[in-house]
Amino acid sequence: MKEDFTEKYPISQKIMRFIGEAIRDYSMIGPGDRIMIGLSGGKDSLILSLALAVLRRRSPVKFGLSACLIDQTGGSMETAKVKEFMEELEIPLLLINHPTFSIMEEREERSPCSLCSNMRRGILAGRAREAGANVLALGHHKDDAVETVLLNLFYGGRFKCWQPTMFMSRTEIRVIRPLAYIEERRISLEAARLGLPVTSSCCPYSSDTKRLSAKNLLKEMEKEMPELKSNVIHALRNVKGNDVWW
Repeated sequence: MKEDFTEKYPISQKIMRFIGEAIRDYSMIGPGDRIMIGLSGGKDSLILSLALAVLRRRSPVKFGLSACLIDQTGGSMETAKVKEFMEELEIPLLLINHPTFSIMEEREERSPCSLCSNMRRGILAGRAREAGANVLALGHHKDDAVETVLLNLFYGGRFKCWQPTMFMSRTEIRVIRPLAYIEERRISLEAARLGLPVTSSCCPYSSDTKRLSAKNLLKEMEKEMPELKSNVIHALRNVKGNDVWW
């Protein structure tokens, strides 16, 4: 008899609670939503997939799930274990080959993370619409939010971040980020504990980016300010008119 995925992968109740709070606070999922997960094969999107599969089974709110994995190497990414995992979760998977890394190399892109993110989100939104989905779920977490704030502040001169829920008017797709309240360290530990089939994206820029610099700076700052990430998230949710210059 086939082993139930909830028994094989007993996800932390604390992680499920954080996800539930984010979904509730930002009205991420409604009755009849058809959600496509933006799958990368990394720890974040695998935890997201597992959590949404568990939620689909438990929640009184009925919604559909599918997933889309973009192989940004153009076809050399190892995907077999990820495919098997999605089959276990009973989530249909669409696999797309796209030469993202080659395009960035040819363009000698100065901001590869930004271009990669924009291209990936555009492809995912387009495929979600073609598949009849109205929601795109992405695996951005709490650390991603804080790092984005630092990058925008230091390099763009703006206190700005992505939204936990946003609407893409061009494709009429709603983007949700259910992991927004969860720290990357917790996700990493949980993925390792559960033995999830984490797959490397083979990104040629992962060791030398502004985002990596922001991540390292954040680690150093946290030694003196352990609540730094939570304080930044609190600031994002509580900016008042009198706090800024006009």
